[in-house]
Amino acid sequence: MKTRNIYLIDGSSYIYRAFYAMRNLSTSKGMPTNAIYILSRMLIKLIKEESPQKICFVLDSKGPTHRHDMYEDYKATRQKMPEDLQAQFPYIIRIIEALGIPIVRRESLEADDIIATLARRYGGTSEKVVIISGDKDLMQLVNENTTVWDTLKDKVYGPDEVKEKYGVYPEYIADLLAIMGDSSDNIPGVAGIGAKGAVALIDSMGHLDNILSNIESVSQKRYKKALQENIDSARTGYELVRLDRDADLGTEIIEIDMEQGDQDLLNSIFKELEFRAMIEETGQDKANKTPDVFEGKIEYSPLPDLPGGVLAGMYILENTASALIMDDTVYICRDRGAYLDILNRPGLNLCMHDAKRALVEAKRSGIHKGCRCFDTMLAAYCIDAASGTVSLEDLSRAYLGRDIRGTKDMLGSGRNARKMADLDDKEIEYHLATHVNALVPLKERLQKEITDVGVERIYSEIEIPLLDVLAGMEARGVFVDKGLLSEISKEISFHIEGMEEKIYSLSGRPFNINSPKQLGEILFEEMGLPIVKKTKTGYSTDSKVLGSLAARHELPGLILDYRSLAKLKNTYVDSLPGMIDPVTGRVHTRFNQATTATGRISSSEPNLQNIPIRTDMGKRIREAFTAPEGFKILSADYSQIELRILAHITRDKTLIESFANEMDIHARTAAEVFDIPLEEVSENQRRQAKTINFGIIYGMGPHKLSGELRIKRDVAKRYIESYLAKYPGVGNYMQTVSENASKDGFVTTILGRRRTIPGINSQNFNEREGAKRIAINTPIQGSAADIIKIAMVRIHERLKTMRSSMIIQVHDELVFEVADSEVEELSTMVSHEMENAYPLNVPLKVDIGIGDNWARAH
Repeated sequence: MKTRNIYLIDGSSYIYRAFYAMRNLSTSKGMPTNAIYILSRMLIKLIKEESPQKICFVLDSKGPTHRHDMYEDYKATRQKMPEDLQAQFPYIIRIIEALGIPIVRRESLEADDIIATLARRYGGTSEKVVIISGDKDLMQLVNENTTVWDTLKDKVYGPDEVKEKYGVYPEYIADLLAIMGDSSDNIPGVAGIGAKGAVALIDSMGHLDNILSNIESVSQKRYKKALQENIDSARTGYELVRLDRDADLGTEIIEIDMEQGDQDLLNSIFKELEFRAMIEETGQDKANKTPDVFEGKIEYSPLPDLPGGVLAGMYILENTASALIMDDTVYICRDRGAYLDILNRPGLNLCMHDAKRALVEAKRSGIHKGCRCFDTMLAAYCIDAASGTVSLEDLSRAYLGRDIRGTKDMLGSGRNARKMADLDDKEIEYHLATHVNALVPLKERLQKEITDVGVERIYSEIEIPLLDVLAGMEARGVFVDKGLLSEISKEISFHIEGMEEKIYSLSGRPFNINSPKQLGEILFEEMGLPIVKKTKTGYSTDSKVLGSLAARHELPGLILDYRSLAKLKNTYVDSLPGMIDPVTGRVHTRFNQATTATGRISSSEPNLQNIPIRTDMGKRIREAFTAPEGFKILSADYSQIELRILAHITRDKTLIESFANEMDIHARTAAEVFDIPLEEVSENQRRQAKTINFGIIYGMGPHKLSGELRIKRDVAKRYIESYLAKYPGVGNYMQTVSENASKDGFVTTILGRRRTIPGINSQNFNEREGAKRIAINTPIQGSAADIIKIAMVRIHERLKTMRSSMIIQVHDELVFEVADSEVEELSTMVSHEMENAYPLNVPLKVDIGIGDNWARAH
């Protein structure tokens, strides 16, 4: 007789794991859906692949259990369910019921005890129990008839796998947790004995009862002392973690038979949640379901000669192998760069994911023509920049209902990681074929979505043309003076040594400045400064804590300066020489086009945005970014673009008048807020007004402003009220955009870029206010991002007839490597294109600087 599996799903744990497995997924109206999505995917896959006859979804009791009576602090460290998860819970229950999966919950019982009892009841020679969970507590139930399956990691635990992961066999898991403790459930454990020590004790002495009965036989003195001092804690811990396999489930029969699902109800829920792919995947028409693996013809050969105009999908694996699909054939080639010739076909229509990676390689190989391309990553990013769902694997699941392995999954990680060259043909074939096969149908879905949400212009006129711009900038790179960096490194080392001596002097003794534990002891125990925040490991000494203490004592501020300098040295000064390409002699930073929720471009390897602008050492580092002989560095920086956009969006008369007359906006704000004549505004008042101006853009409230200006909260509140009274258009804008975001679930930039705002209708005050700040800022910061991108595209076209190049973009600044003979021409052209990129009702202004290096161009 064939063995049947009985599936017991640890629902309470799994809902939380699904919630944290993927963030920033929501409907077009801002309803969070990440937990619903992940859990639905898991359940649908389980039903599809396992066809379970007996299954149940087990939930915790809503109230306290006997463990709370036994130990008052049981699970006391657990936070209240996040608002975004609470909103999803009713949908999760409806979906489980619509799928036909029975839900089991009993008053005063935890899900783990229900699962333990059901596992004992049903586990037998003809029926095997599969517990679906990642919870280590449930590992104690594993035996020859019961396994634990972590579906999120696709790992099945039998007795040997439990021993491999935890160091003990399942029957000792409760003993292990009782000794080492469990922070997630606030199990106290034996202070001073961790996982390694607990395993050693169990290996030599067996179960906890035997260990505690024979403490004198424990060889390690510190373990013996720890056990002697924590006998009650250990016994309590054991009773807390030991699962009840004979829990009272009541007289009612527990139904765990899989029921007939309600397909219409399921479709209506998925439609409401905008899970388009799942509607198809769970539908009854099997012929329309998309396969996970390509079922057509696969050839290992050079990529075919395609005529112009052909729509084809191309996928490139780490620039080492490529695949192209045409008709029903996938062509796979493992030669590096085999795809470059395809990219040189101007008449060809290609569909790619993250096309810039390939375009950079092509440009560095001398190919600059480029074909027409649909980029699925950029399409998804334009549909909702805040979704966080732009990987091909995520998009394939969301829109096509396909599960395809990512490159990291294929290569593994840590000690088990493999190199690309180690992959065999079958692995390459599976990866390339499934990925390239998703591109063309994904293009069709995304094109429709682009139209539905109204972001055609953002996609086709900004992001797609920008591909070529950024690829050219990455391929070009920037010269960095390695010798100067060496000098700067010595300078910083000298400064750091001086700071260390001063820190030791203020502290009264030497200590490890980089150790939060030792720093905490100095600040809070020896110096008696007020404790601001604690972590699991002790006192918090993060930047916010040190910043709040800086006004009380010189040391916290000095520590912040020390950390800043050390970070600059490690991140830039000492790292940049190793990033210089040996072939080009340049640093080729990566410009990320689809990462920020506002639409801004970011950079990495190195991150040029984090080099301080105003500090002396930040300027010194910028001096190392130089121009080659016969060239200069030209910097073009938008002047107060976000405030100008604020004036345009709000139509505030005072703001518009200030910019139209080229007034000092910060001085004007100071005069308005402090109710003094413009000519009497002091430098300090102007500085405060500048903080207020930019604070308003970011939705800053009285609490934050009081901290920034180091003034009392009621004074900060009065400043904001005075500002909004003098600039009524701004106040009206803030109210209107918040109301619209609450109603629509999203906000848009001037040009229509969309960002969903999860949490805008949250019952949690802090979460809701944070969402409002995002709603207020995004149309301003996002519009600035759109405008500079338009300028970049136009400048790029005009640079094609010049020797000069655009090489860096940081926030509102563009940096060029300009030929000496083209300085005047480029200055005029760049100023014109940036200042006329988009018509605002106030003038855009650009500041131009020219020098031998980046610092001198400011």
